[in-house]
Amino acid sequence: MTKIGELLGDAADKLAQDSLKVGDVHMLVLDKSNGITPKGGDKTRDKFFVVLGFDKEGNVIGGLVINSNINYKLPSTITDYQLPVTTEQCPFLKHNSYVNCSRLITADRSKFGKSTYRGEIKDSELLDQIVGTVKESPTANKKMLKDFGII
Repeated sequence: MTKIGELLGDAADKLAQDSLKVGDVHMLVLDKSNGITPKGGDKTRDKFFVVLGFDKEGNVIGGLVINSNINYKLPSTITDYQLPVTTEQCPFLKHNSYVNCSRLITADRSKFGKSTYRGEIKDSELLDQIVGTVKESPTANKKMLKDFGII
């Protein structure tokens, strides 16, 4: 059976990009330009990206990545702002993980599409907790928080 997304092709990606909202989670290919350090000589890493805001033009998205584990070699200003999330809260996860609330990153709207969508954070309390933790983080870029309408 043919799915509507297959019929629409690029139009489905455009529709997905136009309907992005806060709390959506996508699996994106990220690199150093997004503030992600690839491992083992790779140039990119696939990361869950939680959408938290949009710039004034709506083109660039501010968000957070989800990590499987906390890297305790990093300073406490980063490790203390890793918010645990469970597979119950986020069914798209394969295992309990951590939302890195220490740094807001950006991704161009063109990286998002129907194939990158993984789900959304539906629990408004959890989403509020994520945003609150980002606001409290001493390493969060306050200008970016303002630019993306978070503060």
